[in-house]
Amino acid sequence: MDNFIEMDFEEADEKFHFMVNNYDENASFNGLMFETYGDEVEYVKSMPQNRIWMYGDGDDGGTYIWSGWGFVNRLGYFISEVPCPENTTIQIKISEPWHYCENCDAEFEDPDNKIRDMFDDAGLEKCPACATMEELKQLEGVK
Repeated sequence: MDNFIEMDFEEADEKFHFMVNNYDENASFNGLMFETYGDEVEYVKSMPQNRIWMYGDGDDGGTYIWSGWGFVNRLGYFISEVPCPENTTIQIKISEPWHYCENCDAEFEDPDNKIRDMFDDAGLEKCPACATMEELKQLEGVK
């Protein structure tokens, strides 16, 4: 079974030393992120698997960096000088989960997905900003 470790970006950079993107002097994350296309992604793919990190959207709406190559929901890549340990997945939270309201297009942070879960459990495809008073009262019984 794999080990799962969570850490913040500064911890990960201090421990694994993310490499500077020499293809783009204006790369995101202060020059450390590699793009998902062209010469940059080809360079990333040429690296050992245990030194590749994927930046992407999480299932909960937040953004994360995970150790290893990935494709789904990717936003970019990082390459570390120090390899990730075998049988270990490292997750770095970059941004909090957010809630998107299909009804009014509002977006707001929802760190523990409490708002999303409460409205989903009640069958409401709305957010607190566009729900009616009757709908908000309906939520009082939802846990």
